[in-house]
Amino acid sequence: MVTTEEEAVRAVPEADVTPRGRQLRTATTIARDYGMHLALVALIVIFAIASPDFRTVENLLNILNQVAVVGIVSVGMTFVILTAGIDLSVGSLLALTSLSSGVFAATQTSTTGTVLLALAVPLIVGLVGGMINGAIVASRLATPLIVTLGTLTAFRGMAVQYRVNPIHNLQDWYREIGSGRTAGIPNGIYIFIAIILVASLVLNRTRFGREVYAVGGNEQASRAAGINVARVKFAVYAISGLCVAVAAIINTSRIGAAQAIAGQGLELQAIAAVVIGGASLFGGRGKISNTVIGTLILGVLFNGLVLLNVSSPIQNIIIGALVVAAVSLDGFFRRRSA
Repeated sequence: MVTTEEEAVRAVPEADVTPRGRQLRTATTIARDYGMHLALVALIVIFAIASPDFRTVENLLNILNQVAVVGIVSVGMTFVILTAGIDLSVGSLLALTSLSSGVFAATQTSTTGTVLLALAVPLIVGLVGGMINGAIVASRLATPLIVTLGTLTAFRGMAVQYRVNPIHNLQDWYREIGSGRTAGIPNGIYIFIAIILVASLVLNRTRFGREVYAVGGNEQASRAAGINVARVKFAVYAISGLCVAVAAIINTSRIGAAQAIAGQGLELQAIAAVVIGGASLFGGRGKISNTVIGTLILGVLFNGLVLLNVSSPIQNIIIGALVVAAVSLDGFFRRRSA
């Protein structure tokens, strides 16, 4: 039996198997796999030269701490995009989980029960929200875009209906989660690193991770190979919801308030980070490590532009152009592979 990869190799024109053709393909592969790493290094060097404040240790830690929330959500989004899905509801779900956490963290007296509830309830809410998305997507009743566009509105409506006014007066122990430091490093960075390690382990070292890539690469072939495609799709949206809940706890504790307007635009930032990191919106290609690079590029870019007093509209134009360029490169590399 001839595999798809073998068929692709046989279909390559003779011109492409010459030394020059091989060199071109090698250069294309390097650009695809390491282009964003080089872009991140270039941005750091440029901003370090342009602004002395950028290259301070405190500012670099500030960048890592700022990207922790978006980064954790982006890790969950990576699982979804690897299956050729999309999750537009993460921002609204973050607001809902934030309120469900803040209501217990703002109690007058801190007990073991309130501490557990402030941490466990948002995780449950985020997981259930992701499972709702996953169940509908897995049933194939609607596309992921339509499903999560609907839950984006629904989750935000639930948050506003639950509480319009922000929840303040959070307990000191809760504020330490996102704003405290351990050994001089913000706690949010530790949590971000832990999420990265666990997610990388799941994708690279488990059967489930291989199934995620397989479903995104070829859904029909995955079914023929005996993979439960519906279960995989259900699981990746549940993972996304769980990541949103963790990010919500960090974000709420950092700003010191739980509010229904939290997370607005977060879905676009998360998708941008994953795409800039080189993941394909068509599924089957992407890495957690590259998503982290994409997140850092956004963080460094925002931070550097602010230090250079670049206006917010110009920042948005630059970020938008970067996303379009990343998607265009993805299309280019797909055509080269074909």
